[in-house]
Amino acid sequence: MVTNAIVLMIVSVFAFVPLLLAEVARNKSLPTTLDFILQGRKLGLFSMYATVFSTWMSAFAFIGAITYFYEEGPIYMTTVGWDALFAVLFILVGKRLWFYGKTHNYMTPRDFFNDIYGSEALNLIVTIITIAGTMIYLQVQILAGFLILSVSTEGIISLHVSGIIFFAILVIYIWAGGLRAVALTDIFYGALIVVAIISSGIFLIYTAGGVKHTFDLLIESDPANVSIVGVDAGKRIGMWLALFILVPVGAFMGPQIWIRNYASASEKNFDVLPLLLYLSSIICIGTLFAGSAGTVLAGEVENPDSILVKLIREYAHPFFYTFIIVGIYAAIFSTANSQVHALSAVYTIDVHKRYINKNLSDRGLLLVAKWTVLLISVIAYILILLIPQNIFDLGIVALGGTAQLFIPVVGALFWKKSSSRGAVVGILAGEAIFFLSVALVEWDTSLSAIAGLLCNLLVFIAVGRCDTNYLVAAKIESYKNEYHSKCN
Repeated sequence: MVTNAIVLMIVSVFAFVPLLLAEVARNKSLPTTLDFILQGRKLGLFSMYATVFSTWMSAFAFIGAITYFYEEGPIYMTTVGWDALFAVLFILVGKRLWFYGKTHNYMTPRDFFNDIYGSEALNLIVTIITIAGTMIYLQVQILAGFLILSVSTEGIISLHVSGIIFFAILVIYIWAGGLRAVALTDIFYGALIVVAIISSGIFLIYTAGGVKHTFDLLIESDPANVSIVGVDAGKRIGMWLALFILVPVGAFMGPQIWIRNYASASEKNFDVLPLLLYLSSIICIGTLFAGSAGTVLAGEVENPDSILVKLIREYAHPFFYTFIIVGIYAAIFSTANSQVHALSAVYTIDVHKRYINKNLSDRGLLLVAKWTVLLISVIAYILILLIPQNIFDLGIVALGGTAQLFIPVVGALFWKKSSSRGAVVGILAGEAIFFLSVALVEWDTSLSAIAGLLCNLLVFIAVGRCDTNYLVAAKIESYKNEYHSKCN
């Protein structure tokens, strides 16, 4: 009972801070859609780093990572590699998206595709993928939030009540300040995430007997716990490489990252941001330690997604246990807030403004964006009650779907033979291969996603070579030259 009281008290304090920051954001906000969605394109380096890092470090990267270490061993150590690739994408792609967005007034991913390819079919596909993929990934955060609150309070707070609490906080501070409120709260969340991941890993590895003792036990039990060996070595190497590509590319194509690229105040942000993001990957040592210690301390568990919470509750002091719970919630909220905000932006600009009311005033669009935050939260709450899933698998499905957008994005930035038909057929082929192989082939979901991505690439190149669109080619070359003339 004492532990439950402490948890409830600390969680209440944790919930209050974002609401306080929301009031600060509200006082600085302007009543425009540009300010609500992109903070007026004035996102500074520190705020951009904090909100990109916190969005990147989701429940998938905290709870899902520890679960995957526990279930699959060293395969998840590709996380250090995908952190590097995610950072590099800001140099190679993000900076260009920022420049194109600022120059041509983009606000959503669809704006980029519409301007360069000019295809209504492609616009519709991009809108559907960004909404569906982001909604699925949002389920990862909600599922983790429900799970953690229910387990940490030993059922005192039910699944249904935890969902209401979770979304009420999100809706209030996003409504109040848009991206500015999200960025401010992400500074707070980011600090909690770093300390919680590292400290939980160190605590559990020493609870298990120390680094050397833990890994000696893992090796003695099965060398595959610490290295990619054995009869499944080929499959495990494939999964390692698949995750290295899929996770950063899929995350980077999410509308929440597009919005952060567009919102940057300066091109100089892209010179420093990648280094900061890669240096931050040091926190992966925490998930490695926690997942490895979990294998030693927990043995077989019914629900691997709850292993961190159960071990910390069993072995830690109530105050430390509560702090880790707060850290997990920081990872959940920091990604969920970005996804709800991004979905609101996509619906408002790409759906409502385009198909429902083209003549609505900017103030009216701002009100639509705010009400959409509430609507998306309600829909997501209902979906998670109807479709419960494993956190890691659900995350891979979401990332695998959005990753298919990467091929036509790279084409639009670098290859003058890119065509709208190639983009449409490539994406559809890639998504079909991805989801059909998930349904019909018994291998890891990440391998299915890579198969879809390769199919997408081959179709995109083949159609592009046979279907040259001179207007698209001229625009690609013109934009590319414009970028090189004005950016270092």
